[in-house]
Amino acid sequence: MENRRRLLMVANALLYFGPLLAGLAGFGWGLVAVFTVIFVLWLVILQPYEFPINRAEWMSPDAWVAVGARAAVQLLVVVVLFGIGRGIGGILGAMAGFPVMLPIAISFLSIPFARMVWDPWAIANGPTGDQNPAQGGPTSSLPDGSKPVSAQPAADDTKRT
Repeated sequence: MENRRRLLMVANALLYFGPLLAGLAGFGWGLVAVFTVIFVLWLVILQPYEFPINRAEWMSPDAWVAVGARAAVQLLVVVVLFGIGRGIGGILGAMAGFPVMLPIAISFLSIPFARMVWDPWAIANGPTGDQNPAQGGPTSSLPDGSKPVSAQPAADDTKRT
């Protein structure tokens, strides 16, 4: 399990390295949208239990607000990484001579690599695998040992003795 986590960290580093490298190379800000789509795709593939599953759930305004908020956070991350890359490239005066598809490919290919080493449904279901995410979502621990917010009981749900 520890080796899988390390490989997942490598895949995540590759994901974040793409916009940093694109900024370092001095590519245009138009790539921010491409990297944002890649980052949101990463979320959908590696955390599918966090997104609506069926059409009825997608019709809920709350689902669109949640997905929009996640996309906005990913946009912010991409802009910060791209800006840091542009800053480093500007200070060092370094402009790399590689094609624009290289940083895009690095970030995009990190998704299947991460998915090969990490099974989000197995992690969401926990070691027993007794919960079907399509019927109420994960209720056991996440990789860091904590429970998802939706699986934690509310304060007034617990019985007092």
